Parts: sequence; structure tokens; C-alpha cells
Amino acid sequence: MSLEMHANDNSREGRPGIWIFQGRAIVFLVIGVGVFVALFRILASIDVDWPVNIGVSLLPLAGITLIIHLFVNGKPPSYAGDQLLFLLWRFRTRMYLAGALERPPELWVRDRKPTHPKEL
Repeated sequence: MSLEMHANDNSREGRPGIWIFQGRAIVFLVIGVGVFVALFRILASIDVDWPVNIGVSLLPLAGITLIIHLFVNGKPPSYAGDQLLFLLWRFRTRMYLAGALERPPELWVRDRKPTHPKEL
């Protein structure tokens, strides 16, 4: 077991946690439960059967739990954004290879109009 250096001033950050939701990700648990309750009430008001109602209402909460597990816990803070940018880049590359785009995609550079030679 390795030793960790900690400040000796009782100022470590408290991180709330419930199951896999820890720190700021606990907000997503609250949002997921709110969506579950709202969807459950809506489906109950239109007389959807209980098993179907519970199954459909749990889908958003299950999706949020899966995203937290795969993209937040144990990953750097920018992991989810980096994965999204990578998927967008791959999509644009495939669009270029299929002939739908005029120029190949570039990393970290936004598309902009080329400057006119008179402006140089």
C-alpha cells in the first residue's frame, strides 16, 4: 500500500456519493430521478400498465447511469468531450471519403472562409 501526501489542515474536499454517482455527477442522479417521476406520472395519467410504465420510465435513469459509468468515473474531466470530438472527426472524415465534403476535416481548426488575396 503506497502512502499519499495530504495537507495537514483538514481542508480536503468533501465529495458526496451514492453508488457510482460521486462528486458533481450526483446532479445527474437527481435529474434522472426527476425525469423518472415525471415520465411515470405522465404515463400513469394516460393509463399505461404498471410494468410497461416502470420499464419505460427507468430507461432515462438507466441511460444516465451508463453514461456516468462509462464516461465520468475514473476518467479525466475532459474525457467525454474528447470522445465526442473524436466521433465528430471520424464522422466528418467518412463524409469526406464518401464525397459529401469538399475539404478533408482538420483537427482543432474550425471551418472558415479562406482570405481573399487582396486582403493579404
